[in-house]
Amino acid sequence: MAETPSGKEAGAAPVSRFEVRTSRREEWVDVTEDVAGAVTASGIVDGLVVLWSLHTTAALTVNEAADPDVARDVSGWLARNVPDDPAFRHAEGNSDAHVKTSLMGPGVTLIVEGGRLLLGRWQGVFLCEFDGPRTRTVCVRVVGG
Repeated sequence: MAETPSGKEAGAAPVSRFEVRTSRREEWVDVTEDVAGAVTASGIVDGLVVLWSLHTTAALTVNEAADPDVARDVSGWLARNVPDDPAFRHAEGNSDAHVKTSLMGPGVTLIVEGGRLLLGRWQGVFLCEFDGPRTRTVCVRVVGG
């Protein structure tokens, strides 16, 4: 493995995981601190962190964390544009959750700089629940180099 200017070996930390318990059918849970903790634990100083949801009805996104109305606005827009439609054929009755997850995406990649997440002043990382309440698993892979 090559050494970085900080002396830390370049490479990847093992995949880590954390769980998120949701309490409603649809909600956004701020997981920024969980991700930041995984970055710190990895020991990677400069690189990328890849986050991945192991679920087809929960997404990950980066958006404003300072005002909870942003999450409510996005959730409201999704609800209006992807309603729980009785014409959906999926037998579990959660097709709207699958569509919303596909639109939002199951993963995000962020920059790690100086051992910390590189986020803008108002940005936070969110797990977007579309079929709760449930316990969700987020995988974290920090890669340096």
